[in-house]
Formats: sequence, structure tokens, C-alpha cells
Amino acid sequence: MIHMESTMRMGHVVNTDGEAYQVKRLYIADNSVHYNGIGAANPTLTTQALATRAAQRLAERYFS
Repeated sequence: MIHMESTMRMGHVVNTDGEAYQVKRLYIADNSVHYNGIGAANPTLTTQALATRAAQRLAERYFS
């Protein structure tokens, strides 16, 4: 019914790759990193895109 979002907003708590500013190697890839979550539209595709981007950045940074 309601999608909880924006509790760890990108730019405030995590960078654009989803890595937390205060804890290195902690990646957040869920609804909480949406910058402006109003809870109206279904955020599934955006969440999947953010998770895919975080996974790609992790693979490039630590496994290449």
C-alpha cells in the first residue's frame, strides 16, 4: 500500500554508486536511496535499476 522510501537518500547518506559516506564498502541498493520518494507510484523498476547500477559499480571496483 505504501512504499517507504528516501530514508538513506542519495547525495545525503550514500553517493551515486550507493556506497555509504560514513561506512566504506557498505552499499545500499533498495527503496531507501531514492532521492524524492513520495510513495505514489510503484518504485519497483527504479529500485531494480539502482540495484543493477550498484552491482555493476561493485563488479568494476572490486572484481576487475
